[in-house]
Amino acid sequence: MNIILSKIAKILMCQIIIMLMSVNVYAQCINKAEPPGTMPGEFSINGTRVSVVGDGDGLANATNNVPIKICEGETITLKNTISATSTTGVNYWLMPASQYGSLTIPPSNPATANASYSSLSGDVSVTVNTSTSWYSGPGIYVITQGDNSGNGITSDYHHACQVVEIIKPSTPVVTYSVCNGDMIRVKLEANANNNYEEYTVRFTAIGSSFNPSFNVRPASYPTLVSSGPIPNRLDRVFTVQGQSKTGTCPAPVYTSPSISMTGTTIARPLISSITGTATPSEFEMAVFAQNNIQRKVFMRDPLTTVNYDYTNPVLNYTSTSTTTFDLVKVIVPNANRQYCFRTEAVDANCPVTTNVNLANLSSEEVCTTPANLTMVNSAVQVSWLRALTTITGGVYSDYRVERLLTDGVTIDKFFPAINNISTLTLTDDDVVCGKDYIYRVITNYGQKSTSQLLKIRATSTNPLAKITNVFADVQATNNLINVKGTFESGTGEPLPAEMLEYRFYRADSPNGSYQFLQATVPTINTINDATADINKQSYCYYMTWKDLCDRESVPSEKVCSIFLSSLVSVINWTPESSFSTTTDFYRVNKIDPITRQVIKPLADNLRNTYTFNTQGLPDSEGQVIYLQIEAKPTTGSISQNTRSNIAKIYRPSLLLSPDAFTPNNDGVNDKFIIYGKFIQKLKMTIFDHWGNAIFYDETDNFASNTQLGWDGTLKNGEKAIQGMYVFRLEAEDTTGQSITKEGTLFLTY
Repeated sequence: MNIILSKIAKILMCQIIIMLMSVNVYAQCINKAEPPGTMPGEFSINGTRVSVVGDGDGLANATNNVPIKICEGETITLKNTISATSTTGVNYWLMPASQYGSLTIPPSNPATANASYSSLSGDVSVTVNTSTSWYSGPGIYVITQGDNSGNGITSDYHHACQVVEIIKPSTPVVTYSVCNGDMIRVKLEANANNNYEEYTVRFTAIGSSFNPSFNVRPASYPTLVSSGPIPNRLDRVFTVQGQSKTGTCPAPVYTSPSISMTGTTIARPLISSITGTATPSEFEMAVFAQNNIQRKVFMRDPLTTVNYDYTNPVLNYTSTSTTTFDLVKVIVPNANRQYCFRTEAVDANCPVTTNVNLANLSSEEVCTTPANLTMVNSAVQVSWLRALTTITGGVYSDYRVERLLTDGVTIDKFFPAINNISTLTLTDDDVVCGKDYIYRVITNYGQKSTSQLLKIRATSTNPLAKITNVFADVQATNNLINVKGTFESGTGEPLPAEMLEYRFYRADSPNGSYQFLQATVPTINTINDATADINKQSYCYYMTWKDLCDRESVPSEKVCSIFLSSLVSVINWTPESSFSTTTDFYRVNKIDPITRQVIKPLADNLRNTYTFNTQGLPDSEGQVIYLQIEAKPTTGSISQNTRSNIAKIYRPSLLLSPDAFTPNNDGVNDKFIIYGKFIQKLKMTIFDHWGNAIFYDETDNFASNTQLGWDGTLKNGEKAIQGMYVFRLEAEDTTGQSITKEGTLFLTY
């Protein structure tokens, strides 16, 4: 390859045409070290494009020693720019770096070529040493300038130097993508063809006034060049051409195919809410969906961090259009601390090279609402962390607390909204001990933040009310004892919903050991004790109740069933009260043995007595009487009277006979008559003193034949003589019991 040099038309101008390629061999200008007070040399390359001053003073990082890239075949103009009227000539040397390092400055015989001129006459001459070929292809070269033909020792000599890299111009290697449907992003790849100092990228479209152009100086590869948002959707073409610093590089141009601008415009994600799930530390964000768009989720702890770490997303996911909102689950490190979240929409075609694309970052953030439940004085206290005064895209509005049913969905109870941001607790005293409750706390910023579902079983330190009204009633018809208890109104009586059960205890005597007998559900406050032998003894009872926390109340007052017993015609009953209050009075009732219903009271208003003698009753009440004791309480708190077992009373029958009679027809004691009580049948036989039966009579209905007897007449109709006689009575009372009585009687006239 030949050296091409052309003549510069003006004084102080020199054009050198160089055809070159590049290699990475670096050189450094030799430091001439001019004497103090001497100006360094100066020259320009292609006018104002490049200005070279001095030789870099031996510093490797000096501008003179950083290679300027020049394209092979590019024409460059070298011009002395020092202001020195005494300068009479300028020489330039161009040589490969490999040769330059062994030369002194200036060389006595230039190895390349020199261009000299006279500042006085304006003549320019170009001399080429044809015996030396200085160009060896693309690589590192050195350009030096001397403004005097001397040997550099005199003080008017000025030296300048610049290292250059000759590169072979190639078509740039690029890729591209359409971003957000309205932007083209060009990528200058890391490729050997991309060795320019500068590139010009032009975006054009027919019929559009928006045709941006960019000059780019890559610091490294790959390098991205964006068109920016294009205001219309016309198809686009872009070109990329390499440029040298000297500005006249004949580089080939890369031209893209026609690019369609009808892609999807990526929207900023909109976060409407964050809600705690049933899984510990898990929250679900509702993010507006955009089909097949990738998303990133970022998290921060507001106690420790103001800004998000956009280099470290906590979640990556792809949005879907099957629903209006994506429900995105995130896990927080500590459920008791507050965390905030933002999301970014990611253009898969154009991933950002910086931390985050602010244009695609959600305009709002959402923050969790950590909450907690505790029991305080038998009430549930709901507490939560203070909301942030403001968050990105939102301002605090209020707190809301909701109580849910056990399904965790249906709202059981609303509480008034809390507008004071510093109010961080709410007390719910409308709870039942032992029952499970579910709560959630909502912070409204515009965006809604809902805590995780919080569950607690209510406990209580409040004393349990005593069952005040208890009674034990013997139900003889069914051979059992009914025990029932109620609460006195206004004594803190529980609702059935607050109760676990009623409990019944029994002892075989007032001072006996009480044993648990039976429990019932809260809606049943009574039992029928069929295990009690009501005709054998009295039984004593007390009641308690348990709340849903399994706490048991104090026992009620003890009550004892009334046990009725008899001894001949006297009845007795147990004195212990069958009521938790005292007994006002007792009543003795006559009972129908068939229906077991009360026929009538036989005694009433019996107070402080526990016995009754039936002998004082009229015979018309019968020999056998069925009796039952009925008790009435002293207060109206217990409206029901209680009863005893039914006792069967046998009143004794009686046969009375006179010792003598006088059958003299004086109307007084004329007949030997038997007086009987409860006698049904009677047979009477009279014997003389020889044992002969002299009289006999009988009846099966003594009550209607009370005049049955002997008037002293013998069988033959004669009057018996005065004297002693023997009688025999054979009777049967109304119960069928046989009675035999024998004795003597005296007959006198």
